[in-house]
Amino acid sequence: MSTIIEDLKRQFKSGDILTQLIFINVGVYALYLLLYIISGLALGDKDILIGYMIKYTALNTNLSQLLFRPWTLISHMFVHSMDIFHLLGNMVMLYFLGRLFLNFFTKKQLVGLYFLGGLIGAGALIIVSNISPYFPGNVTAVGASAAVMSISIAACTFAPNQQVFLFGIFKVALKWIALFLVLSDVVFFYDGNTGGHIAHLGGAAAGYWFTASMRSGKDITRGINRIIDWIANHFKPSPNLKVEFRKDAKHMTDEEYNYHKKVTQDEVDAILDKISASGYDSLTKREKEILFKHSKQN
Repeated sequence: MSTIIEDLKRQFKSGDILTQLIFINVGVYALYLLLYIISGLALGDKDILIGYMIKYTALNTNLSQLLFRPWTLISHMFVHSMDIFHLLGNMVMLYFLGRLFLNFFTKKQLVGLYFLGGLIGAGALIIVSNISPYFPGNVTAVGASAAVMSISIAACTFAPNQQVFLFGIFKVALKWIALFLVLSDVVFFYDGNTGGHIAHLGGAAAGYWFTASMRSGKDITRGINRIIDWIANHFKPSPNLKVEFRKDAKHMTDEEYNYHKKVTQDEVDAILDKISASGYDSLTKREKEILFKHSKQN
């Protein structure tokens, strides 16, 4: 089990931002699934813990509740509750159209648009649900759909005539994919998920706004990326450097340095041979540390 966790950590750290976003969404779903199982076995009601988590992570359009839970404007973008098909649909679209997005734009812009699209989708839902008589009560929203929609529409409208193979079979221009995504929300507007469709269309508008702005030389994700950078730098642990002077410190000669360097390289070569013969999982903890340090040096 520890090997699996270490492997997942390694893949998360080595993956690009698109992979990391998918990992976070799937990880949150896995946490909800675990709580769902524990709640049923330990409390006799499988929905107790899930209901508690939804209360503090989902977006609630009631303004008084939103005032005291402002973090839900962000947290709801990574929550899919227990709806596996909602998660899979969003992650498949994020992966394929996100890869396409990265052909035109940067990883930083993808992250910025993910959050900006999710926020604009949430804002559209909050405004409409609080002024329209169609919504008699509060609306609760979860999912990355608005954020993913913004990235998808941005990619499709930036190069509308570029053709791709849908499902590896059908050759179709990106503009028709964008049109299908938007029309799906319009046609099924009153299918019981009206709030979701409003958020999706808000995300689509954010994606189109991003593309139009980029064509005029303006990056609308720059502001939100500055905030993300500030938060990341604020919580980044500062290196705890300690300099120690010792009178009895021994200086290493050139011969000793070359000897230790050779020993290290010999160890690395032996580890690589072991991986070839028995696989990565056969390594000891020390061998994995040596391999990791060697990769950092090179």
